[in-house]
Amino acid sequence: MHSISCLCAGVTQQVQLDLSTNNVLNLCHCTACQAVSGQICTSYYLLQEKPQLKDLAEYHQTDSLTRFFCGTCGSHVFAYSRHTGRFLVASGLLDSPPQTKGVCHWKVDDTQDGGLSAFLSGVTARAGAPCWVECSAASQDATDKIKNKIPDPDPAQLLARCHCGGIELCITRPNSTSEEPWSPWPDLIIPYYSSVSAENDEDVKWWLCAGKTKYMAGTCACPTCRQASGFPIQTWAFIPKSNILTANKTELTFGIGTMRRYNSSPGVYREFCSRCGASVFWHCEKRPQLIDVSVGLFHAESGSRAEEWLDWVTCRTSFAEMAVDSPLIQQLEAGLKARSRTKNPAI
Repeated sequence: MHSISCLCAGVTQQVQLDLSTNNVLNLCHCTACQAVSGQICTSYYLLQEKPQLKDLAEYHQTDSLTRFFCGTCGSHVFAYSRHTGRFLVASGLLDSPPQTKGVCHWKVDDTQDGGLSAFLSGVTARAGAPCWVECSAASQDATDKIKNKIPDPDPAQLLARCHCGGIELCITRPNSTSEEPWSPWPDLIIPYYSSVSAENDEDVKWWLCAGKTKYMAGTCACPTCRQASGFPIQTWAFIPKSNILTANKTELTFGIGTMRRYNSSPGVYREFCSRCGASVFWHCEKRPQLIDVSVGLFHAESGSRAEEWLDWVTCRTSFAEMAVDSPLIQQLEAGLKARSRTKNPAI
């Protein structure tokens, strides 16, 4: 038996994983999994029996797939496939998960650029394989419907949209206002366990990269991100609030549309979609004008990593030392560094 808990602890129970788990983590990169979670891929374990679903919010993604999430903190908890009659549990909620020995990537073609598979080595499922969560050809129909709802990309703006469309935002290119925020250094750059100060007394605008033409993005394995999303790898882009607009091109106001806030600790806030459960923002009172935005919401022309907009940090996964599935995060960090060497052979 395994214990699971979401971030607010509103969902706590024991679950029994299917014996087929075999220490292989299946990562689904399909368009629907990205938009419904806010992550650039999702991962679940099959369960042996139906879990307790009381008090969980339900999102009927398709006629054959339902997602269950915590309505208080937004954590994805379970999924149910009518095609297979099976329940699954989000892999990031287990307090002592199977230690990953291998990874299988599903629906990588949906990413256009490889998504997280470019950073994390593993076996790729056969071409044309369905969404792993749904395990049904119907998942392809769902993906096509989502794509049909997305307008043609505007090179001057980056669309951020959850699966149900209750949250739709526009990201603008870095401009003069992008340099106005102040922020301490993130753990992604200066590990908080180190003796180096993260206060950023020099006021370095670290979130602006590539000659101030792109925003910094990275991966996080901290317990709060893991339990808030339901998944072991959170991908964030660091974007000034002034560069995040509503669908009507007006200034961002928290709480618009289906957006719901969870106060995860004093002065720290997370937003998610109250209808489909997608992770949206992390921000805090210490740096109110710089927002962490979930990369899985982005619909970039180049693909899931949105590299025409984002510069990915490859030296580290934030809070890697706090991961509960250490082998998975070690593989991720190794892949990130290998990616850096490929792009910069002199390193």
